Amino acid sequence: MRFYYPNIDKDYPELTDETHTHAAYALRIRTGDRITVFDGTGNDYVCKVTDIKKDKTLLEILETAKNTGESKITVSLFLSVIKQDKFEMAVQKATELGINRIVPVFTTFTQRSFSLNYERLNKIAVAACEQCGRSVIPIIEQAINFDTLLERARNTSMIFLWERELHGTMNCAIDKTKTDISVFVGPEGGITEPEKTALTNAGAKAVTLGPRILRAETAAIAALSVVYYEMGEWNL
Repeated sequence: MRFYYPNIDKDYPELTDETHTHAAYALRIRTGDRITVFDGTGNDYVCKVTDIKKDKTLLEILETAKNTGESKITVSLFLSVIKQDKFEMAVQKATELGINRIVPVFTTFTQRSFSLNYERLNKIAVAACEQCGRSVIPIIEQAINFDTLLERARNTSMIFLWERELHGTMNCAIDKTKTDISVFVGPEGGITEPEKTALTNAGAKAVTLGPRILRAETAAIAALSVVYYEMGEWNL
């Protein structure tokens, strides 16, 4: 079992608040059990449960180690703002895949009525790290507008999905000499022709995921999976 423990007190480690409640009452850990806590910056701590009180779980650190579950590349996902539950799915799966940064984006076809619960999105990212064995929590930024996306595209190696693209493939678009890659996925209505042109002029490369039109959250998960595969993160 893994638990997120930012700013861990190495002298008097303990689980409190929601983490204590989840561990003690939902997962029913017991005195003497071994658990792993991580600090969100890449460190794992193997601990023994020494006591379980009403409001906290007391721990003893047995071993400290650098986590080995992080990717060797840095990947950022720029995802147009979509419905909360769909965005949550994208955050969860992107975190499991190894994403470092998630940036919501407002585009022409983004429904402005959609608003994101960032506190909940961060909790989902933490839970995904606990589940998949990561020890670095991805950064979830506040939403940016399309002009800001273009500025970011000029300073990184960015690819974007374009449903009308016929020839651009991930294999050709990804610069395998880079260790910092960005992926932009538009809303369910897609991006406009002027937006596509602006992205291309900013240095981003259009790619296709095939003949089928995917939902935004599905496209994000599929695109990131291909990126990690092409960059050698998966041994298949």
